[in-house]
Amino acid sequence: MQNFSLKQIILFAYDVPRNQVSGVQSWMESDHFDIQATSATDATVKQVEGPMLRALLEERFHLKVHRELMERPAYDLTVDKGGVKMHPSREGNCTPYAMDAPPPLAAQDAPRPTYCDFPRLTGDGLNWTLEGNGVTVGKLAATLSRSGLDRPIVDRTGLTGGFDLQLKWTADMPEGSPGSGATIDPTGASIFTALREQLGLKLESAKEPVEVLVIEHVEQPSEN
Repeated sequence: MQNFSLKQIILFAYDVPRNQVSGVQSWMESDHFDIQATSATDATVKQVEGPMLRALLEERFHLKVHRELMERPAYDLTVDKGGVKMHPSREGNCTPYAMDAPPPLAAQDAPRPTYCDFPRLTGDGLNWTLEGNGVTVGKLAATLSRSGLDRPIVDRTGLTGGFDLQLKWTADMPEGSPGSGATIDPTGASIFTALREQLGLKLESAKEPVEVLVIEHVEQPSEN
């Protein structure tokens, strides 16, 4: 991992969206770190990305956390009245990604496979794109919750199975931001409009019980 803030690493290690963590100090977002570590060859993806990364955070940053269930403003993701516009994924369109197996090893210079239920989220200024094959709506909701929205998203669609999808939208300018250097598509749709027009889904304001990661203690690491 290269050039990640501690907050980003915590979100990754504990699998929580950015708006479901409290107790973050300013340096945890401003300072960036490179992490180099080795693991046993038979360690699974779930072990590497979860317990092993959390153990490193506890050792190097003396991180202590706990989880609390809190009622918070959220968005319910539901099907729009016009119906679903996503296409069910075709067999063979993607490669299964097994969390309970060792990380896949790609041959040098080989193209990265398109993994099922592994949406790619990219941003250019305020313009965002989310695309993937075999994506479940639950994973779509979780990924959108990590894209800068101010609330967590809860899947209330009742849809099952995987879909091949592409979603493009323009995020709102952060409040108080002068906007210098931000790339903005003047014709870009908001996330609310994009979901309705491109996927046939909609976001509705709600209050939901949400699991929040609470940071009890953290320290800046010593030099290597």
